[in-house]
Amino acid sequence: MSAPQPLVMEATAPKQDERPSVLAWWEQQLTLALEMNRKDIAADYTYRKAAYDKSVGNNDEASQLYAQSESLWRESGSEAEPPWQADAPIAGGSAEIELYASGITPLASRPPAKFEPSSGVYLGILGADRRVAFDFSKVESVYGRKHAMYLAYVGWRKYQTDTDSYFPIRNAQRAKELGASLQIGWEPRYGLEDVQDDEYVRRFAREAKASGIPVFLRYASEMNGAWVPWHGDPQQYVEKFRLIHDIMKEEAPNVAMVWSPNFLPADSLDDYYPGDEYVDWVGFSLYATPYAMEKLDLTTNQIDYFRPLYDKYAHKPIMISEGAVSHYHLKTGTDFAKWGEGQIGNMYGFLPRMFPQIKAITYFNFSKQRAAQTGMEHVYDLGENPLMDHLYQRLIQSDYYLGTMDEGNRRPSSAEDSTYSKIGELPAGLPGKRKLFAYIKLQDGRQPVFVTYTQNDKMVASSYEIPWEIDIDLSGLDPKIPLKITAYSGKMEKMAESDIPFQSTMTRQ
Repeated sequence: MSAPQPLVMEATAPKQDERPSVLAWWEQQLTLALEMNRKDIAADYTYRKAAYDKSVGNNDEASQLYAQSESLWRESGSEAEPPWQADAPIAGGSAEIELYASGITPLASRPPAKFEPSSGVYLGILGADRRVAFDFSKVESVYGRKHAMYLAYVGWRKYQTDTDSYFPIRNAQRAKELGASLQIGWEPRYGLEDVQDDEYVRRFAREAKASGIPVFLRYASEMNGAWVPWHGDPQQYVEKFRLIHDIMKEEAPNVAMVWSPNFLPADSLDDYYPGDEYVDWVGFSLYATPYAMEKLDLTTNQIDYFRPLYDKYAHKPIMISEGAVSHYHLKTGTDFAKWGEGQIGNMYGFLPRMFPQIKAITYFNFSKQRAAQTGMEHVYDLGENPLMDHLYQRLIQSDYYLGTMDEGNRRPSSAEDSTYSKIGELPAGLPGKRKLFAYIKLQDGRQPVFVTYTQNDKMVASSYEIPWEIDIDLSGLDPKIPLKITAYSGKMEKMAESDIPFQSTMTRQ
C-alpha cells in the first residue's frame, strides 16, 4: 500500500437536502452522547462530521471539528484508541475489496423450507442483556424495531413450574403476542443415552404444537465442540437427531428442526450431519472476538470463518442461530469498542448480503454482569458499547430485515434487488439502475469512514456508511475504463483502492 494521500474534491459542498442521511444520524448520536456525558462517543461522531466536511471541501469547518473531537477525547479520559488512530492506514497492511451487485445472477430456485421467508432476513435476539432482561416486550422500545425471533434455552427434562410444562410456554406466549417465533436451544445435558422416545419428549412436542407459533428447535447444538456432553459420537448423535425429528414431525408440525454446529472446529461437521430429509434449517454459532485461542487477532472476522461453511450448506436456508461481537475482554480488561463497531457492520451490513441463503440472524445479547458471573472472557452486550448499539439500531432499520414472521411472506418490489452477486467484472451495457456495495476488509479490522466510486478521476457515487452501498446505472459509464473503489480514513487518507474492469463482451456473468 502506498503512503496515505489526501482526498482532493473538485465539487462544491452539497446543498442541505443533498447531504447524506447518515450525517443527520451522526448529529443525533452526538447530541445523545453529550446528554449522557459520554465525551468519548461525542468525540467519535464529531470526528466523522469533520471527515464529511473535509470530503466535500469544507476545510475550515473540518479543521474546527477535528480540534473539537480531540478536545472531547482528552476530556473523556478514555484509555481506548482515539478514532483518528483507530482508522489510520497501516503502511504495508493487508487490504481486500470485493464488489457485489444486485440483479446479476438470480438464486437457484428450490422449494421453500418450513417458515423460510420469501425474501429478507428474520431479526432474532437473546434478551439476556441488562436493558431487556429477558422481557421480550421491551425489545422494540430498546432497539427501535420488533424482532421476529426470540431465543430461549431449555435444559433437558427441566420442568417449568410456573406453567406446569416442559416446553417454555410463557416465552411462547410473549412471542405470539409480538408476532414472533421462538428459537429453542434444547440441550440434552445428561448426554445422548438419555434421549429416548419417552413421555418427556412426547409431552414437550405436544406442548410445542399447542403454543401455536413457529418454533425453531435447535436441538443439541454445537455438537462439534468438546465442551458439550453430546459431542464425541457422531453416529449416535445422528441417530438421536433423527429420532427427535420424527417425533416432532408426528406430534408438532409447527416445529422446524435446526441443525446448528459451532463455527469452530469445522473439520468434523459432515460426520454429525443427519441428512437433508431430517434438517429444515442449518444454523451456526458465529462469533467475532478480539482474542482467539488466547491470541490477539483483530483481522480475522466472521465472514472469513463463514465462507467455507456457507459453500458446504447453502442448499438449505441458513440462520446465524447464535452470534455476537465481543467489545470488551474481561480477562485483560481491554476495551475494543471501535473494533466491535466494525464487526457489527460486518455481521449486519455485509453477512446476509454476501451470503443470500442466510435467512435469520439471532444476536446473543448477554450482559457484562452475567458474563463475569459465568466465567466468560468476552462481553457481547450491545448496550455496554454505544457505538455498536447505535450501528445495530441503524442497520436493522433496513427493509432487508424482518421484524415479524408475517413480514417473511412478502415479496420485494423487485426480486432482483434482494439478491447480490460477487462480481470480478462489471457487466457492460446492463440497463437500469443497480445496487452495488463494496466489502472492504482492512488490517486489524479497521474501517473506512468514506468510500468513493470513480471513473476517469470523476466521482460516480460515494457512501459514508457500511455497507458502502450505492445506486448506479451501469449503462451510463464508459465500458473502456474501470470503476475505481477507494476507501478513506476520517482524515481523508487513502486506506485501500481497487479497479473493477468491465467485461470484454456484453454478455452477463
